[in-house]
Amino acid sequence: MGSVLKPEGRKIQKPSSELRVGDIIEIHPGQRIPSDLVLLYSSEENGCIFIKTDQLDGETDWKLRRAIRYTQKFFSNPHFNIAQLNALINYQPPSENIYHFEGVFEAHPDSPADKVAEPLFLENTLWANTAITSGYVYGAVIYTGRETRISKNAREPRSKIGKLEMELNLITKLLFGFMLVLSLVIVALNGFYAFWYLQYFRYILLMSSIIPISLRVNLDFAKAVASYKIGKDTQIPGTIARNSTIPEELGRISYLLTDKTGTLTKNEMYFKKLVMEYTQYDEENLGYIIKAVTKQCEKSDGPMKDVEDKYLETKGPVNIDQMKKTSSSKMRREKDAVLRDLITAVSVCHNVTPLIENGQRIFHASSPDEIALVKFAQDCKMKLLERSNDSMKIETPTGKIETYSILANFPFSSETKRMGILVRHDASKRIVFFLKGADSAIQPKVI
Repeated sequence: MGSVLKPEGRKIQKPSSELRVGDIIEIHPGQRIPSDLVLLYSSEENGCIFIKTDQLDGETDWKLRRAIRYTQKFFSNPHFNIAQLNALINYQPPSENIYHFEGVFEAHPDSPADKVAEPLFLENTLWANTAITSGYVYGAVIYTGRETRISKNAREPRSKIGKLEMELNLITKLLFGFMLVLSLVIVALNGFYAFWYLQYFRYILLMSSIIPISLRVNLDFAKAVASYKIGKDTQIPGTIARNSTIPEELGRISYLLTDKTGTLTKNEMYFKKLVMEYTQYDEENLGYIIKAVTKQCEKSDGPMKDVEDKYLETKGPVNIDQMKKTSSSKMRREKDAVLRDLITAVSVCHNVTPLIENGQRIFHASSPDEIALVKFAQDCKMKLLERSNDSMKIETPTGKIETYSILANFPFSSETKRMGILVRHDASKRIVFFLKGADSAIQPKVI
């Protein structure tokens, strides 16, 4: 079911089968999203929302989604009139890829000359059968029925059968063939007189005990008992036998393959060590890190202050040739200044959103390692206070609030293996690009 917003301002309940492309529906926590949507509005002030996709891709981590900036402001007005929303969404045809989406949102507030265009990506979507975690949202239906991502990826469930079952089936077939041949031999030895085929079927019935019917019953009963004992085994607490068809296959396992971290673990990440060009730091050196970062925050306003001073040593405006010359000389920076910028990068380059739940401040992100990095920065007294679509606030160890405007965000993907963010430090107006990712992706960028 979905609560559809009508132009006259009222809401009507519609089953999922009656939803149409272009309908604007309201979704509340705990309610499964009935069709594929583009997120128009979130009750959260920053326009962000977290969704659970466990029923779509099996991942337990919450995913971050962002509302379209134009519609977020439109629906934030308590006196909004949906009939005044003159907009159009252009997007790609139905696809099976749940990790990719491209589209364009176009709004015409007053006239075609005042057209507002905004690109749409995966973070602006809500796929069917996912669920939001808090607040409520408005979304525009873009795919329904068999065109939704979950329906495109639906496959016929295959029947699970173990090797023991297959071996038993083979033995049963062989016994059945032996029974037919033996009955035919007996009839042949007696001579093929009139109605010999009746005698043939009589012998088949008499020797049907060659195939023990109780064998399969006993096997199924043994599987049920084995599954029960697996669930009650004190040496493997928490184990649940969800299928009693193949418990005997556990004894045949030779290799165990896992796709990623978290499949066989709790997927809990902790920051253990920080390695730099000069030295490395661990939990025992946390006090030194805090002291060094505090000193640098008192000395300079924002990151990259020493680099800026180096550029401005020459009189007049800095040009491109100057920057290239300075960069090629590989300026040796002060160790503590690099450490300060590194902790700043950890607290800024991410997709983590801080929220207040039950009076406590918690972090939500699409990956647990993102949260681990932000928590490490917080242990270093560089705290993430707020984050929205276009800005974030950081509290330094000196207690000063630094505001960064988000100019561009380059999310992590399996192809690029890195994430980047372009920000402007509002106080100093310095623009900095922070990049993080896998060693193979970052090493060519810094050498």
